[in-house]
Amino acid sequence: MHVYTEDLRHAYEADTTAATRLLLHDGKTTAGELAWLGVDTVIAASEFGVSPADELADLLGTEHNDLVLSKARRDKYEMVQALRAAGVPHARTETVTSSEELGKVLDSWGDAYPLIVKPVNSAGSDGCTVCPDRATAEAAYGAITGARNLMGETNHEVIVQQFLKGTQYIVNTVSLHGSHLLTELYAERIDHTDNAPMLRHIISRTENTGRESELVEYVFSCLDALGVREGAAHTEVMLTPDGPRLVEVNSRVMGPCLAPDPYHAAFGYSHQHLTVERFLRPEEFERRFALPYGPSRTVAKVFLRPHREGVLEAVDGLRALRRMPGFHSVAGLPQAGETLRDRYLTTGACGIAFLVHEDAALLESVLESLHEIEDAGDFFRVTSGGA
Repeated sequence: MHVYTEDLRHAYEADTTAATRLLLHDGKTTAGELAWLGVDTVIAASEFGVSPADELADLLGTEHNDLVLSKARRDKYEMVQALRAAGVPHARTETVTSSEELGKVLDSWGDAYPLIVKPVNSAGSDGCTVCPDRATAEAAYGAITGARNLMGETNHEVIVQQFLKGTQYIVNTVSLHGSHLLTELYAERIDHTDNAPMLRHIISRTENTGRESELVEYVFSCLDALGVREGAAHTEVMLTPDGPRLVEVNSRVMGPCLAPDPYHAAFGYSHQHLTVERFLRPEEFERRFALPYGPSRTVAKVFLRPHREGVLEAVDGLRALRRMPGFHSVAGLPQAGETLRDRYLTTGACGIAFLVHEDAALLESVLESLHEIEDAGDFFRVTSGGA
């Protein structure tokens, strides 16, 4: 059954998949309804559900993450503060609520450019700007503050953060009673275009060794610091010359596309599969801790990008994609006549392609070819207007 907060009433009314739907008017009333229906497990199904899921689980008396640190799992500044309190290395971070405060931070940081300006609690790279100088930082703040973010909230606070140099990774985990199981490890390719980070693809690692092993242990310490004890987490972390540094922890399964087949083809499971197993068959899940990490195949997830905004005429590159070695599937492609915009966000609005292969080096080469087609404007045929 699906529980929606009141601000997501439109999604509640459009939901045709759940056998039972509830609107969360207040926690105690909804928890009483869930108890009467026999519910004994609550899982956050999206970023919107991270805090309500723990609140409802607590009211039901079922397993959940540490409620004291609930805000730190959603607010990016509080997240850094929790790491600081636990003695975990972290990126230099400040919050500002006015242009005057921004000016003071920039004065105190001196020539620490580039730096990142972003909302405190949005998602999908929304409003995230790489600022090479003061003017760009001031313009980014002006564009973010007072605007509504992807979570439907108004940006009253804005984060100023140290720009982390290195390779960015995704570490997916599922936790049981405070022990964390590594489920997937990915390296990310992120391009920086027009001062915005653009996630092009993620590609899985078939081994957890060397500095990547150090990175995974660092993520486990971040999860401990943030009170993540039960269920899924999707963590982004940068491997810098000074060691791992957290980008953010998301206390939920990885999104935005939950198609399970490509992950089963590579890992034999998916993130959501193991999350459900942890709650419904905890004894079976616990046995996984004794097994080494080592998927037999590599999976890549590509966030397809148009070379510019506009109206979609056709997806000319789809035929070439389907012929590429390792092609598995594609999901969420836009339709002809649709306006393509927000191409920097990681919402999968322009489609997601999956590739799976035994040869990771071959897959890397295929990804380069695919991105060349995208960047040349030969994947999406886009005309002006409507953007």
